[in-house]
Amino acid sequence: MDVSAPSIIDLPPQSLRDAATLVAEQPLFERYGATVEALERAWRVGIEAGDRFEAAVLDGRILGVAWLVPSGAFARSPYLRLLAVASTAAGRGIGTALMDACEAWAFERADDLFLLVNDDNEGARGFYERRGFEAIGRIHDYVLPGLDETIMRKRRPSSTDRAPAATGTSQPPPHAPRRSRPGGSRRDP
Repeated sequence: MDVSAPSIIDLPPQSLRDAATLVAEQPLFERYGATVEALERAWRVGIEAGDRFEAAVLDGRILGVAWLVPSGAFARSPYLRLLAVASTAAGRGIGTALMDACEAWAFERADDLFLLVNDDNEGARGFYERRGFEAIGRIHDYVLPGLDETIMRKRRPSSTDRAPAATGTSQPPPHAPRRSRPGGSRRDP
């Protein structure tokens, strides 16, 4: 087993096809009718709209991709629209590294991060639950007839999630200011 940690980078535009191929080859995404061409088109629209695309790279290969929509959940909170890891890279920490980056980015800007997970995808649901996501609802036949989705939410971790300090008082930390992204800039510090 490779113990190297992947690098998480902004998905380079010239790598859209490689990342789309990784996603389209996944059996779950095949069920949704995902094709390389359709994913590339949707991602180009997302890039123009200011969505964030992360790639996990190891040994020069893209082994995972994540798509975040900054205000995609209720026009208020970041929404993780997609997270996929190459089947050949399962169990190597790729999904964890991508989620760490996605959560860090989301919680710099908002108090919540939302996602949908297919009800049949128990492995992904367990992964998100172990990371602190809570199932808050179910949508029947939402994306396609016969496929149900679970809405999951994770709140920004704060000191109020831990035991009060020895003084008996506990104040939540100040939240990072919400940053606008003028001009659709894709680079954040």
